[in-house]
Amino acid sequence: MPAKAHRLLVLTLLLLSGAPPRSMAEESPVWSLDGTYRLRYESLDQPFRANASGSDQILVSRLLLSLKGRGEHGFSELELQDSRAWLDDSDTPLGTDDVNAFEPLQAYLGWQGTTNSGDAFAVKAGRFTMDIGSRRFVARNRFRNTINAFTGVHVDWKTSWHWQAYYTLPVQRQPNARNELDANEIEFDEEFRNVRFWGLDGAGKVGVANLELFWFALQERDGGGLATDNQDFYTLGARWWRAPSARHWDYEVEAAYQFGESRNSAAPTDTNNLDHRASFLHSHLGYQFDDTWQSRLTVEFDYASGDKNPTDNESNRFVTLFGARRFDFGPTGIYGPIIRGNIITPGLQWEFAPTDIVRAFVGYRAFWLAEKRDGLTAAGLRDISGNSGRFVGQQLEARWQLNVAAQWQVELGGAYLMKGEFLKDAPNAPDTGDTIYVYSQIVYRFE
Repeated sequence: MPAKAHRLLVLTLLLLSGAPPRSMAEESPVWSLDGTYRLRYESLDQPFRANASGSDQILVSRLLLSLKGRGEHGFSELELQDSRAWLDDSDTPLGTDDVNAFEPLQAYLGWQGTTNSGDAFAVKAGRFTMDIGSRRFVARNRFRNTINAFTGVHVDWKTSWHWQAYYTLPVQRQPNARNELDANEIEFDEEFRNVRFWGLDGAGKVGVANLELFWFALQERDGGGLATDNQDFYTLGARWWRAPSARHWDYEVEAAYQFGESRNSAAPTDTNNLDHRASFLHSHLGYQFDDTWQSRLTVEFDYASGDKNPTDNESNRFVTLFGARRFDFGPTGIYGPIIRGNIITPGLQWEFAPTDIVRAFVGYRAFWLAEKRDGLTAAGLRDISGNSGRFVGQQLEARWQLNVAAQWQVELGGAYLMKGEFLKDAPNAPDTGDTIYVYSQIVYRFE
């Protein structure tokens, strides 16, 4: 049995045995089992990715099954993920963000308590998922069909502020070959000692608002059969926000700066280390109405730097690390044209709930490249001459959710991407019209 599978099996048996460490066994821990099953169909017409043509579709499923144990101080969790895809064809952008069949997503042991001064703390070790701050840089993915996981140690400390510290090896999803993903093959994920991610995050109240400070470190090196971009940089940032409430303005400003080294690609022949200098800004202003529809209007703006000069010794494209993007930029799946790198995008959104069981929103965004000689990574398009311009296009988006019952939810959504000059004129851009994407999904929650 491979070493990685053996380690996971040992930890899994420990968690399922009901006899974790002595201290936890003495507490007679309470066990609970819950999970979700989601089935989603996606359709895309008039593609925007390089060299693509025709229409596309995919059917994806995700089963999450979680067994939790909790005592007075000890706690543990084993969570299994089974993410699969069907109906895709050879041109479908299928990847490890779609498929990860029968995988231990989380398997950890933890200890929690309080100090003499009343501070609450918790420590856990093993494999786990994380939501940090706004979820723009580290997130447990929700819309995406697979979920980021990390193996390491996580410390949670609550005083007047909430602090989180962690040192991890990001889990690399397996398999990653197209033919294996297409067949939904089962292969245990693994970690590599040459890829490390750690950080510190603190958040607390400042008057009527909240302040968060964060620091992330990512270090990659080729090795163990894994080719990387050899990224070795830090991300420093802050977030200031006020949560929505009826008849009040709410707001959020988040800014980050990255510095260190990286390379242009993961190719073994690329050995040139570049100075990495990049920046990011998100801001929005919203108003929550006190009406029967619980309406909320939001004006948004996002900026993420791009590479200024493809021939110099610098890398300036911002890297979003392990963040989620659906809540800012629309659906991902076989759509997802925008990431937090080389973009300038203002937007407007209206959220509303016409009944107790229905929630919906409609949104609009316009997109420009921050640097016209850099590319649109999600589309695989770049014009190093800059002759294709900056304007990517305009997006209209809508989503409708119906909570049929306590355990059932139905969701319909879609996006219409009106292509701008860059998506029409960039080298290898598909000669198609505006992109139309729709999806429908059903979620069942059990406990």
